[in-house]
Amino acid sequence: MDVTKEYLNIKPSKKLRILNIEIPCDTECLKNSNFKELLNNEFFKEQLEILDSLENLINDNINTLLQELEFRFSKYSVNLEDLAYTVYKIIEEGGNVIVGSNNIIFEEKIIAKSTEFNSLYEISKLIDEIRNDENIRSLCDEIKYLTESLWEHFNKNLRRALNES
Repeated sequence: MDVTKEYLNIKPSKKLRILNIEIPCDTECLKNSNFKELLNNEFFKEQLEILDSLENLINDNINTLLQELEFRFSKYSVNLEDLAYTVYKIIEEGGNVIVGSNNIIFEEKIIAKSTEFNSLYEISKLIDEIRNDENIRSLCDEIKYLTESLWEHFNKNLRRALNES
């Protein structure tokens, strides 16, 4: 199988930092793969640069989400990255955190640890409030939309760039 067909069949991907969302391989990712020769195709490379730009926008939104959460949870000891993952997942897919006797968990992620139940309860209430915050919801929706746009770009424009060359 030639490299182009293999690339289109495999759809090489990577995971976004913190949110663990699968996205198509960007230029850096392809440079370090057995698909690097595709970068010799200028039309394909141009289309890949659009993908890189979309990924940069997503990363900017992730950074904004982290900053917003850091500000709102500044008086608590929380794992910001796990909190960002949790907030994103709860807003986009639903679910709830679990408040245990000495921690707050979502999926396998420990958001906060404390021996004081009141502190855990306050963090849990704040997470519930944030799920309804328009700014945070908008940020998460934008991340989801841009992620879906990456795959749409892959399926339409990158595929076309390779098929036309």
